[in-house]
Amino acid sequence: MNRPLARAVVASMKIGWEIEANWTNTPLYLLYTAVRPVSLCVLLYFLYKVVNPTPGADPRFMAIFIGNAFFMIFGGLANGLSWAIIADREHYQIIRYVYIAPVPFIWTVVGRAVTLLGEALSSILLTLLIGKWLLSLPLTLGAIHWPLLAVSLALGLAAACGLGLFFAGLLLVTARHSLLLAEGVGGVLLLLCGVLYPTTYLPWWLRPLAWINPMTHWVEVSRRAFGITGFDKSLGQIPDWTLLLILLVMSVASLYAGWKGFLWFEHRAKRAGKIDQATNY
Repeated sequence: MNRPLARAVVASMKIGWEIEANWTNTPLYLLYTAVRPVSLCVLLYFLYKVVNPTPGADPRFMAIFIGNAFFMIFGGLANGLSWAIIADREHYQIIRYVYIAPVPFIWTVVGRAVTLLGEALSSILLTLLIGKWLLSLPLTLGAIHWPLLAVSLALGLAAACGLGLFFAGLLLVTARHSLLLAEGVGGVLLLLCGVLYPTTYLPWWLRPLAWINPMTHWVEVSRRAFGITGFDKSLGQIPDWTLLLILLVMSVASLYAGWKGFLWFEHRAKRAGKIDQATNY
């Protein structure tokens, strides 16, 4: 990345942060962004407590808790990037000025993705801390496989960013519908990716859709990094580093497809004169 592109990304990060967090201080804003994922994890805890009085002692609940915590990153990036386009184009109506800057528009969107990434990582950290100190879950630093967690987190974030770029690009040629599409796809992936239950519980004709999805493998590797194994029997037969290699291939493919998809949608929006076309109604 050359210097002008780096400056554009940094400027976009600052703009995104000022738009999102200018109404409060940083700690309070990060707490605000973490309310939804933390609430969902706590809700899962009390739902599971109806079945098992000690959820923390059940490896199956620990697998659900960790999987849900990390899967929330997908929703943050996919929905967040779509909402960034809506905010610039329709709420503040500044997208035309951002677009004519002497850098590719996609790098501006990447800068917004970095801001969203920071919010998502803070949500994961707060979720794990609440699980440890409030819910008394057996989460210890010594049990974490840090190299595996770091590599899987980087690859999973790349895959989520690729999907987020695709939906952001789609929003350039549609009204506000792709935001709903991103939310809908997130809900479908939540059911398909083995977050709340093993993929072996899916009908046989849906399992291939789960296994070719990078989010499925990311959730599984994230669990293994915390020492949780055996939750999904079909994926449990794959060695750690083989699973990581599969995740690498899928993440690169997702990021490439999202990047190319955004550029294609941007080209169509430019030709149709829709870059700064407000669609709120």
